[in-house]
Amino acid sequence: MSIRITQGMLYSRALIDVQRGLSRYSQLQQEVATGRRINRPSDDPAAALRILPLRNDLADLEQLSGNVSLARETLDTSTASLEDASSLMQRVRELTTQASNGTLSDSDRQSIGAEVEQLLSQLVGIGNSRRGDRYLFGGTENGDAPFEMVSENGRTRIVYHGNHESLEIDVAPGVSTGLNVPGDSIFQARSRGATTFAAAHGSASTGAVPTGAGDTGIGFGRLDVTFAGLHTDAPSTVSAGAGTSTAVGPLAYTFTTGPNTLSIGGGPAVNIPVTDGTFTTSDGRTLSLTVTGVPTTLTGTFTARAGLSTDGGATVTDVSDFSATGVQVADSFAGTVLNVDVTALARTGSEDVKFAGTFDAFTTLVTLRDLLQNDAGLPNQNVRDRIAQMLTEVDGAHDAVLDGLRELGFRSSSMDVLKNRVEGLRVSRTESLSSVEDTDIAEAILELQRQDLSYQAALQVSARVIQTTLQGFLR
Repeated sequence: MSIRITQGMLYSRALIDVQRGLSRYSQLQQEVATGRRINRPSDDPAAALRILPLRNDLADLEQLSGNVSLARETLDTSTASLEDASSLMQRVRELTTQASNGTLSDSDRQSIGAEVEQLLSQLVGIGNSRRGDRYLFGGTENGDAPFEMVSENGRTRIVYHGNHESLEIDVAPGVSTGLNVPGDSIFQARSRGATTFAAAHGSASTGAVPTGAGDTGIGFGRLDVTFAGLHTDAPSTVSAGAGTSTAVGPLAYTFTTGPNTLSIGGGPAVNIPVTDGTFTTSDGRTLSLTVTGVPTTLTGTFTARAGLSTDGGATVTDVSDFSATGVQVADSFAGTVLNVDVTALARTGSEDVKFAGTFDAFTTLVTLRDLLQNDAGLPNQNVRDRIAQMLTEVDGAHDAVLDGLRELGFRSSSMDVLKNRVEGLRVSRTESLSSVEDTDIAEAILELQRQDLSYQAALQVSARVIQTTLQGFLR
């Protein structure tokens, strides 16, 4: 059976051929214009599935490349700040060596102290360094400046408002680095050692002993022991007098009658009754008492309470139990505690306290400044000795700054290696994407020319086959 070819079939076929040629021509034109063989998933669905992951990888690598540059700039800025801090600490060491010279006068040391105070302010400024709107040494906190200098009642401390965390950023696939080092690990680096007591100048040993555990104080401190009155175990006829008392702790007493006397701690007997009488123990301690008469019990032991303070009397811990091996004494200014064994505490006075291993950069400068200004009125020899001891502390604080400098320097230098790695991965992914996506320009142009000829031929043939005149139709 033959197929009848109608005029409508000719029209339809001609239209299909022209449209197909035009579509292919348009596709080739787009390939040449964009340089890509695949411009939409329908061009090659299988290849499109490979292109999308490659493009995502390139976007990630572009972000990592930016992160590497950001990390390098931030670390270099932090490194420059710590280099300034290192130079400052070197100057502090020179001044400490100079100040320990026994030939310096008080005014000379005052002048050095003024410079140390300026260096302290500069060091706080370095600790509060910024890059843009972010502090470099505040950890992940950025609300307030990391370090604040607080002064009260002649005492100075540096408060850290940051945290102990580090800002992390991805710098390579599976690799992250810290953009900073928390400032407290650099400027307040401590390796706490033993706490030691030494009788303050002009004061005998109080008998207080550090427990060596749980202390949070830093640098040098001072423990003041004062008489705090009599405990409730005192005889009914005995009360504290208005005079000076240096004895604390358990005290043996002996009353006699005919004549009436009272002896304290094995010391000489004093006639009673007496108002504000001074009683001396066998070891030279004194107690001011008012005694109205002889009680029923003639011998025994009563307790003279002690007051312990590490903040100049602002906070006083009352001690009446002298069997305690760990009395906690709080410093209301610094927010620290000192633990004291009072089992041998026997007299009033002051103990110079040293918290070994806690002389960080700020504490060292504050301590040096206070020693040089000598507001406590210490003898010159004591001042020189303490300043000489501070040389080791200055070196330790400087080492902590250098440790931070080395850490940041290492991270910064490693960015060069990571940048090369990221760039290498970008080149590799780009080549892979190009092999799948890009078109062969020479081949595409030749194909475009061939398709143009085919398209023109289709138009001419269609114009010849499709005769739209009545004369052509009658032939």
